[in-house]
Amino acid sequence: MRARRQTGTIVFYAIYFVLLAAALSAAVIGLGELWKLLQRYEECQMYHVTDAVAAELDSGRLDMLYQAADRNISPYETEDMLHEQLRQRFSGEFSFRKNAKESRKERPVYTLRCGDEPVCLMSLKQTGTDPDYGFEIYGVDRLYGLTPEMNESVTFTMPTGCSVKINGIPLFSGAAHTAEPVAEAENFGGYLECFPELLTYTIDGLMFPPQLEFADSSGAPIAAERDENGAYTCPFPVGDKETAEQAEQFALEFSELYSRYIANDAYFSSLSGLIPEHTKLYRDLSTYEGQFYTYHTGYEFTGEKILRTTRYSDSCFAVRVSYTHNVFYGGETFSYPADNTVFAVRTENGWKAVGLTMN
Repeated sequence: MRARRQTGTIVFYAIYFVLLAAALSAAVIGLGELWKLLQRYEECQMYHVTDAVAAELDSGRLDMLYQAADRNISPYETEDMLHEQLRQRFSGEFSFRKNAKESRKERPVYTLRCGDEPVCLMSLKQTGTDPDYGFEIYGVDRLYGLTPEMNESVTFTMPTGCSVKINGIPLFSGAAHTAEPVAEAENFGGYLECFPELLTYTIDGLMFPPQLEFADSSGAPIAAERDENGAYTCPFPVGDKETAEQAEQFALEFSELYSRYIANDAYFSSLSGLIPEHTKLYRDLSTYEGQFYTYHTGYEFTGEKILRTTRYSDSCFAVRVSYTHNVFYGGETFSYPADNTVFAVRTENGWKAVGLTMN
């Protein structure tokens, strides 16, 4: 009996350990499958996609960001300038947040942020399915909705006949502008074939303050002036330097002769040959009676300056001159400041004055 009980005990433990081993083996296999399932599930999570894109942008590779940008920029700016603005604007750390409003089940959407600033949107799309468990695998669909900052503008004025390049790009014909006649040019009368206008343009929607290059009709550069508001003014071109210097010399000499005449120190005949007879200036001076200057016994001119020379054509120049007309009497000096603009015209018979204004 005792031998029989021992044999039964041995069989029991043998069966027990076999079953236990089988159970443990099944448990190990089951846990392994469970771990594999969980691992595959985790690997298919969308944050792996967003983290990879954020890491690429953080490294300074912004190609995906450039693709998201609206290309509707000013025709006077380039793609390189767009890239430069994005590099300057977005230099912080990138991150993504799920955009519940834009997302759809088949098309998840995330908001890309740089620091605290929203940058653009990124949509995902299903790119495959896990072969073992059927989990959906997602990848980047596209980045979109990045709007460049285009808050810069520039205003400039130039005379007709001149041209301008904005960032090296010629101003498009037909660009919106206003035109204002140059009243001063009317003093030349029939000696000026084409009366110029001042054209004013405003170019807006720029990403950066632009570089402007002005030129005359021959392509020679003209230095423009810029006021405190950032607006540019292109002056009239100087043209041939030698001719301009001749006009300046004539204008200064004529203005001083005019001062002598109105001070009764010269006869009308001394300047009448320098004024065309059909002009208003000729008529006004031919009937002038000097009453402004005090009686004097001598005079001199000091402080002569050429203040401005404006070329309206190859033969028409407006020259503004200034000086002090000093007259002497009884040991005293009486000083009269002069500031005149002479409208000088080069004719077949030499330089003539067709007008004079006192400033």
